[in-house]
Amino acid sequence: MTILDRYIRETVVKGTLLVALILLPLFTLLDLVQQLEEVGTGNYGLLEALRYEVFMMPDYLLSLMPFTALMGTSMALGGLAHNKELTAMRTSGVSIARIGLATLKSGALFALFVIVLMEWIAPPLHQQALKRQSMAQSGGDILIETHGFWIHQDDRFINVRNIEQGRTPADIHIFEFDPEKYRLNSYLHANRAETVNRKQWLYQELILKDFQKETVETRHAAELARESSLTEKQLKVLEVPINSLPPSGLYQYLKYLRASGQVTERFELVFWQKVTLPVAVVVMMLCSFPFIFGSLRVTNAGKRIVLATITGLAFQLISQLMANLGLMLDLSPLLMVVLPIVTILTLGAVLMRRAI
Repeated sequence: MTILDRYIRETVVKGTLLVALILLPLFTLLDLVQQLEEVGTGNYGLLEALRYEVFMMPDYLLSLMPFTALMGTSMALGGLAHNKELTAMRTSGVSIARIGLATLKSGALFALFVIVLMEWIAPPLHQQALKRQSMAQSGGDILIETHGFWIHQDDRFINVRNIEQGRTPADIHIFEFDPEKYRLNSYLHANRAETVNRKQWLYQELILKDFQKETVETRHAAELARESSLTEKQLKVLEVPINSLPPSGLYQYLKYLRASGQVTERFELVFWQKVTLPVAVVVMMLCSFPFIFGSLRVTNAGKRIVLATITGLAFQLISQLMANLGLMLDLSPLLMVVLPIVTILTLGAVLMRRAI
């Protein structure tokens, strides 16, 4: 790595970190304001809301990364242009392509950071935030321990020891007690339960025991449908949102859905959005070049920031529009995710054509 590469990398990293340090607290504060509406529900207080926001910050950072990369790179390279450093580089024989390659190396570092954050850091913190929030809002009738979830509902205690594929309850134990005689009435164990809907569960591979008679009656069953009386807040603990799963976990869940013949389009869309996020970050960094060198070249820092902001917001809006349109028209999720990235990359290349 040359001194030039190192200098451009450090400048771009500093610019991007500065933008992240401005945007991340701002978006966290805005979400905290919305969380204040939930404060007072059950045991969910201000401290729990603050803890929730801290746990969610890596997820917020991921969603802001394309926009942050564009703004940070524009500010960094714009600062070099304002100080005539880019002019000095060009005069000494450094081409725009060479500067772009140095920026691309910085983009590779950010892409690696996004992958690590998306796979190993943000998902567990996101899930933990949701679990803690649901536990607090439930008023204390949910307990999370080493052996899964304990849920208290009237005279019934439900222990869900595992969540397969992020959404399917497994290794379920249900104890029903007689409140007057203080004894166990029945016990049910199921290997797993398909949540047919939010009102009914289909238990599979069951063992049922009845303790109400003189001798314990035990029977086995392949399936048993029972009405679920769990509240919405209790169900939220058992259901892991698909956007909180890492790409590897989401891929495994997609395999499970395809094997069971279920609809996968919505899950595929989220999967491809996660997989292409590092690419989108690098593309947005390269799209800052027209503001510095190309036909959109501006010397005023304020105008440069405005143009970068408009470009970043346009990319976010188009990405969301294409995603929703793809779901409505049953189009390929991969195509709908890749198309905005390719479009903005092509537009940036056309605007840079005169400068290279």
